[in-house]
Amino acid sequence: MARVIVIGAGLAGLATAMEASVRGHHVVVLDQRSTIGGRASSELRDDFPIGFGPHFLLKKGPLHRLVLKISRMKPSTLPLRPHRIELVGKGMMQPRSPMMDAVLYRRAVRKYEVAHPSIRAAEQFASWGMGSEVRSKALLRSKLLGLKEGWSGLIGRLAVTLDEVGIPIETGAKVTQVERNKVHLADGRHIETDVIILACGYRRSKQLLPNIPDCESLKASTIDVALDSTPLGEKQAILDIKNSIGLFDMKQIHPGIVSSGSLLSAICFSDKPKEQRMEMLDAFLDERAPGWRSHILHDRRQEQVTVAILGDRPSHDSVAKKGILLAGAWVESEHILSDGAVASARLVAESIASIPLQK
Repeated sequence: MARVIVIGAGLAGLATAMEASVRGHHVVVLDQRSTIGGRASSELRDDFPIGFGPHFLLKKGPLHRLVLKISRMKPSTLPLRPHRIELVGKGMMQPRSPMMDAVLYRRAVRKYEVAHPSIRAAEQFASWGMGSEVRSKALLRSKLLGLKEGWSGLIGRLAVTLDEVGIPIETGAKVTQVERNKVHLADGRHIETDVIILACGYRRSKQLLPNIPDCESLKASTIDVALDSTPLGEKQAILDIKNSIGLFDMKQIHPGIVSSGSLLSAICFSDKPKEQRMEMLDAFLDERAPGWRSHILHDRRQEQVTVAILGDRPSHDSVAKKGILLAGAWVESEHILSDGAVASARLVAESIASIPLQK
């Protein structure tokens, strides 16, 4: 049994802690923030779960399987429906008329014809520009899911499971330095351990371990807003392929999220400056959700968030010689985004036994 310190209480950190505990290791989770969850968290305001941009669950992906495994009650999910998604300048993603357009759509989905605008839109928005064919096909076949409880609900399920098995999660614990077998905290503590797992995101991991390879990241800006109106009507989303802007009404995807009104989640992902992305989001909402500004109940804006790592990702065990392992969606695995975070957690947990224990 190894003593394991997991730095970061987001999705990757909690999944890693659970996977390591299942294998018999003694685990402690540290996070510098006052709350757990990272970008997968949300804040409940008048029953509206205001989050950090849109998130969608891949049916039967690593995260979905993990949640089903640990849950006593199956999470309530409903899929994005292509016939309720509008493509700017193209009509609905899945046209139902005229008949010829419907026939061409079905053929394009069957053969995965990337020249078709609906396939291009799926490739762009199912994985935020990363071109995952798995997630693209999931969107086209109604297997990309919205959750009634929101993503913070998934985090809550993981946290409850960790509490039940006795894994402590300490928030407000800022790590200032890591070295082999020791973690240094801002409050002056020095914790000895056998294995350190950095599950705190690429930027923070790079600060703690500068020798991690430089990686290019995909940046985005987001606006999440609760309204007392329904400016999108019955549409679940409006997607602008040209400008990489997506506007989703989470209530239309899963009506159980809130009892009335709408919960809009908009994202613009590109290499444009963050100020320009925010201006584009505001203009898009003004055009596509007319009158939204006069119906705002709550809102949250993020000028810049890191959505994903582009290109080559470092291996989870690339610094294992230092007694340190890496976990997160930015770490190499066969999956991306949230599923990548969970997949890396399993890889890390399996690698703990290969690191010599402290003598």
